[in-house]
Parts: sequence; C-alpha cells; structure tokens
Amino acid sequence: MIAAVGAVVNRLLYPPSHVLLLFGGATLASNLVWYGSGLFIGRLPGIALMLAGLVTGMTALVLLRRRHQLAGLAVFILAAVGLPAIALMTLRWRTGAPILLHDGAYQTEQAMQLLLSGRDPYGMDYTQTSMAHWHWYVNLPLDPALFHYVYNPLTFLAAIPFDMLTNLAQVPFDFRLVLLVAAVLAALGLTALPWGWELRYVALAALFLDPFFYLPQGRNDMLFLAAVIGGTLAWSRNRPVAATWSFGIALAFKQFSLFFIAPLAVALLATRHRGRLSTRSTLLALGGLLVPVAVTVLPFLLWNPVAYWTDTVGVVTGTAPDSFPIRGFGIAELMLVLHLLPGPNAYFPFGLLQAAIALPILAGGLPRLWRESSAASILAVGAWSTVGALLASRYLNDSHLAMLVFLLILAGAAKRAEQPEAAGRLDSSSPASSAAAA
Repeated sequence: MIAAVGAVVNRLLYPPSHVLLLFGGATLASNLVWYGSGLFIGRLPGIALMLAGLVTGMTALVLLRRRHQLAGLAVFILAAVGLPAIALMTLRWRTGAPILLHDGAYQTEQAMQLLLSGRDPYGMDYTQTSMAHWHWYVNLPLDPALFHYVYNPLTFLAAIPFDMLTNLAQVPFDFRLVLLVAAVLAALGLTALPWGWELRYVALAALFLDPFFYLPQGRNDMLFLAAVIGGTLAWSRNRPVAATWSFGIALAFKQFSLFFIAPLAVALLATRHRGRLSTRSTLLALGGLLVPVAVTVLPFLLWNPVAYWTDTVGVVTGTAPDSFPIRGFGIAELMLVLHLLPGPNAYFPFGLLQAAIALPILAGGLPRLWRESSAASILAVGAWSTVGALLASRYLNDSHLAMLVFLLILAGAAKRAEQPEAAGRLDSSSPASSAAAA
C-alpha cells in the first residue's frame, strides 16, 4: 500500500510538467483573483501582470520539451511572483499605503522600529503603533496579534541592515525587500544542489509557484526555508559544519525548524563515529545548532522572560489568557467542527497531542540516521516530524500547509537524487527526457 501511494505521488508531483501545471496554474489563478480585477493595483497594471504570467508560463511549458528548462521556469517565477511583489512595493512607495501587505510583515516593521527606539518588541501593546489602524483590526473584539509578536527576534533583526540601506537611498523601508533577497538565495541554493535538473525544477516550482506562500504579500516563511535549503546544499556537498550553522539559523528564524535539530545532531555524531569528522569540526558543527538561537534569542529572553515566552509560545499554544483562536486546517479545527471543543477560544492541551504524534516519528527516524546520515534522511525525519507537530497545533494556516508540502517535496527529491534507480524512473517519465532520447 505504501509503495502504491508512493508511486502515485511520484507520478503526480515529481515529473516537471505535472508540478509546473499544478503550481503554475494555481499561481496564475491566484494572481487573477488578487491582481486581475485591478481592485488593488489598478486595471492596467493588473492586466499587464496577468499577461506576463500567462505568456511566461506557456513559454516555460514549451521549454520543458526543449532546452533551458530552468531558465524558462526562472522567467516564469519572476513574472508571476517577482513582478507582483515589486508592483506592490512600488505602489506603497508612491502612495504610502501598504496595500496587500501581510499583517505579520507590517508588524515586523513596527517591531524593528521599536527595537531601534530602545523598546522591547515583546510584550508590546501594538495598538499604540500604526498597527491600530490596520484594516484587518478595525473591528471589535481586538485581535490578539495586536498584543503579541509571535516571531523570533532574527526576523526583525535581519531587517535592520535593509532599513539602513533604504534610509541611505531615501526610500521607505518595506519588509518584502528582505524576503526577496531570501528568495534569491533560496533559488540559488536549489539550483546549486547536486541533483538532476528535473528534481531541482520540481523543488523550485514547489517553493516559488505555490500561491499559499503569499510571497508578494510578505509572508515570512521564505526566511527559514532559505536557511533549510542552504543546510541541505551544504550537507549534500559534504560540508557538515556549514550545514549545521545554516539549520541553526533556520531555527533562529522559525520555531518550526526545531525538529531538524535532533536529526542533524545524530547524523553529525554518526559521521564523527565513522571517523569522517574531526573533534574540532564536530564541536564547531554542534555549536552551529545552538549559537544562532542563543545570540538572537537570549538577549530578549533575559530582557523580559515573561513577555518573550508569552508572545512566542503562550499565545500559539493556548496557554496565555488571550491566545490565538483555533483556526486553519489541522486537527484542532476538525475538533471544533465536530463540536468536541466549545469554541475557537477554548483551551486544549495541543502540546501533548503534538508530542504524542511528532516524538514517535522523530524517535523512529533517529536510528535510521545513525545508519544512513544522508541529506535525504535528515530532511525526511525532520519534515515528517514537523508535519505531525503542526497538524496537531492550535492553528495551521495556508502558508503552513505550503511550507509542509515544500519540505516533503524537498525530502522526496533528495531521496530520489540519492537513489539512481528512482532518478531513472523520473527521467523516463519526463517529456524533456523523452524528447532528448528521441
């Protein structure tokens, strides 16, 4: 049964033509909703964006049967994702209105400004900032997000250099600048992976053409995913020290990366056990798993422990008085629909449920990592543990689903890259490979 399911997933997702049609079509449909009507950015810019996406998407599909497949995909991504982001940023620079900017991105800008003025972004009442006028928060009751900043400190710390550059250029700062740089780094990392072009193509399409990442609108998942990709690239090229530091940075960006740390540590110790890593390199690598978090988190944890814990843990686990309500696509929402919980603000020990699902997955995968310390094994154990934890979390939104799908696709692509027979089956199913063989 598992083999049959795997074969179906392989045929549905890993041939480049299928993933391009699936994610590319979804992105074009999403762009039609957000930009095609001209409601947000104007009719002519909206039509121009739609035409650019459609033409480049068709070109990318045609190039799948010829050469320059990755170049065709890159142009499509630039037109369908990059241009909308640039258009929205330009609109904001011209009008001052943060149209279609995600509230988390806007709050990150506010958190950065609070820190630069000497105030703690955690435990802050954001109704005292311009967030109070945010169009999503004008109704009562006030959203809990107005009183908590849920992201790790590196999210706004990484924005400070870009704020300095925009000040020098005398243009307003937009957090999407940080995300676009992270997106470029992620794309370069995926392109540099020692895989066949088909697998790199699938990973690129899954990351950039899934509309639920909402990159043009400023969702920040790209920050930690770029670091995960960097770690995958480094481990694939036998650079474990660089890999652990990259995954450590991913954890400093996003708590979701926690489930990659134990697999990495086991793989690292297994590599050391086989005599492939010196003691000095092992210590440097283990430090990479801890130092980025320690350097960025500890100052704020010491500044105000209660505020930091409440903002980053309490409100998302339901243990704080004004926690985020249950919502999304996970087990918590299902329990709400089935009336197993009295309402979206009800308390339930989802942390215990997360541990009951994720920890057995993690424990079952660690022995495998001791035997086979490959990038594919690290990604598989980390990704599936993350899936288990987030499915049982208090809320699981659409960008979380997109992130989980990408991590699983990345893990699957890494496995196929390490198994020549799987890559051969993929190559034979690819239109471009068939054309080349002819």
